[in-house]
This record gives sequence, C-alpha cells and structure tokens, in this order.
Amino acid sequence: MRSIKHYRAFQIDPDGHVFGCINLVCDDDEQAKREAASLVLVHRIELWRLNQRIAQFDVPPEVVRQ
Repeated sequence: MRSIKHYRAFQIDPDGHVFGCINLVCDDDEQAKREAASLVLVHRIELWRLNQRIAQFDVPPEVVRQ
C-alpha cells in the first residue's frame, strides 16, 4: 500500500509575506516538488511538509524584469 503525503505550497510576495497556500497531496517529495515548481508564475513558492521546508522555487529572472 502506498503512502500519500500532504504538502503545502505557500505563495510568497516580493516582501517575503505569505499571501496564499495551495494544498498538495502527493506520493513523495519529488512529485510534490514538480507540482510546486509548476505553480511559480509571478511569485516565489515555498513547499512545506509539516514543519519542514522541502524546497523553494523562485520566480524566473525574465519575469522579475518585467
């Protein structure tokens, strides 16, 4: 039986404040990282599982310049 894990992808504004949270249910950290990375549009994303930060995904430089 596979283990399902719950993650949270926090949307971070340019000042470093959390303004949104997206819940993710994934098989493992790698799947969660792929899904969280796909959420980066114009704001940084921090991926957390419980009280552990798994990854951080920054806005691509070409988006920041616009």
